[in-house]
Amino acid sequence: MNILHGRQLILLLLIIYHGEAAAFILPQSSKPQKLIPTSRHKKSRLSSSQSPNDDDTVPAVYPLSRKKLVLIEEAKKLNTPKGSYSSVGWSNRLGSVLTPAAVPGVYTADRPFYWNKIDVGCRMTVIKQQNGELIVHSPIGIDPPLIRSLEELGEVTHVISPNYEHVKYAHQWAEQYPNAKIWGCPGLMERETNVRWTGEVPFGARPLGFLGGNQISDDKHKDIWDWEEFQPLHIDTEVNPFTGKSFFNEVIYYHTASKTLLMTDLFWNYPSSDGTTNGQISVNDKEDFGPWELAPSVGKIPFGSTAWKFGMDKIFYPFYMNLMVKSDKRQTFNEIARYITCGGDWEVETIIPAHGDIVRGKKVCREVLQKHFNLQCSLPSVDAHFTSPSVLAWLKKMALSYKLERGEDFLEVISREAGISVNEGDENDLMQLATLCASSPLAIASHDFLRADEAIYIYSNQAFLDGFGYGWDEFVELPSSKCVETDTEVEERQKLLDNIKDAAMSKTQSNEVDRYDNLVRVRKDGKKILLKGVHLWNVWDVSENLDDARAKVESGAIKPIGQAVWISNVEYLD
Repeated sequence: MNILHGRQLILLLLIIYHGEAAAFILPQSSKPQKLIPTSRHKKSRLSSSQSPNDDDTVPAVYPLSRKKLVLIEEAKKLNTPKGSYSSVGWSNRLGSVLTPAAVPGVYTADRPFYWNKIDVGCRMTVIKQQNGELIVHSPIGIDPPLIRSLEELGEVTHVISPNYEHVKYAHQWAEQYPNAKIWGCPGLMERETNVRWTGEVPFGARPLGFLGGNQISDDKHKDIWDWEEFQPLHIDTEVNPFTGKSFFNEVIYYHTASKTLLMTDLFWNYPSSDGTTNGQISVNDKEDFGPWELAPSVGKIPFGSTAWKFGMDKIFYPFYMNLMVKSDKRQTFNEIARYITCGGDWEVETIIPAHGDIVRGKKVCREVLQKHFNLQCSLPSVDAHFTSPSVLAWLKKMALSYKLERGEDFLEVISREAGISVNEGDENDLMQLATLCASSPLAIASHDFLRADEAIYIYSNQAFLDGFGYGWDEFVELPSSKCVETDTEVEERQKLLDNIKDAAMSKTQSNEVDRYDNLVRVRKDGKKILLKGVHLWNVWDVSENLDDARAKVESGAIKPIGQAVWISNVEYLD
């Protein structure tokens, strides 16, 4: 190991174990007392034809867009042009107290953030809500210029510390703004007892559009902001491998009006050593702002900051992805990553990280997030009912139950048997599972025991629908006994399903299931079909903690809620 690698490894392990003993360096003192605005700085203005780049030009490969023009106009209104607040550097490219970041109503306060004399940068974000009130995300140290700028924007009503590490100045903001609501991530109130907390974002918070999404309805959170306007998503999947407890416990946020994603330590975007804005992003797209009026290139980055980027990208990143994501939460993490990245309810057009350059443009944001989370959003096109929230929830239970009973990953089995490739590093992703199941040549179906006295079909892929001659809507309300014809066939089929239920978790079941073959069933039109390579298993209402689920199954504490099947081949007999 060379010296650089060793130093960075020690540095990052110390951070993980002890936390960031860092401080913002501000032009004024950042002592935690209430500050009174002083006289205003001399104001100057930015012209839309004037660039704060050293050579006063905008690179031709980054043509102006409508958003650029609007943001430049917003910067004029703030009257905090280049160098008006602090010296220019990579962690505050404009040297301004506040910088417009997205429209409508998103501003950032970019500052140096020093750890052992190394500037690792940090950023606070201000959201102007539709009612004109302000949400402050990841608060930095307060000083008079910042107070004045916020007064011009609106009233600070909510201050959010999004994870365990971005809480240093929460007490200062609670003192400066006594009428503001002060919010923390789950568990932060217990850790930081000196802060006047209003409350915490609930553990496991999800936007309504996310599978299992929830909404605030209890009195404890009656004063929280509008979740539809500023949506939280708790990253409840990470753990400090040294302590077994959450390290960041981060909540990320999405501002719906501007389509902006805010992340603190789940994602970072440190610049390359030459200081070019977003020069580290290997994307050549007209949406990419790159260096521009409000984010100029700043020249060579200091060695310490460059070394920090190396450590974060090459050491901490694989450490986080491989060791800090809980093994029993890997599937949930992949679902969150795809939700963030691949559109749907969250159509991200701007990424504001707490550390590094802001990313803009829908295509660019998607490419950057795909790379960060090691996934691909391009999946086969399937009908919407195959990926509805209720179907995704049932498929998750099917997949977990398959792993519970058979010890294999269901997606890996389906992809292997059908000869379909999956995205490397993303094998457990639920949307990928739903899409590949829907399009698989294997016939896949499931019934449940929850809606009636007899089993009712609840899921089928297209191959199963085609084989049995049904459409989706009629099939998912059909008693599964309709797939056989005579009383004798009904009795034999039920005996088979009861054997599967009774032999749950036993080695005998696993062997027998593999031998089920040449089963005769009937289509909707009455024609007979022959099923070959029939694989049956029970569906349990279980979580990702399979050890706990296995103990409950073996003790008889829970019963199957359904059963599922995949079939290698369906042949017509008539």
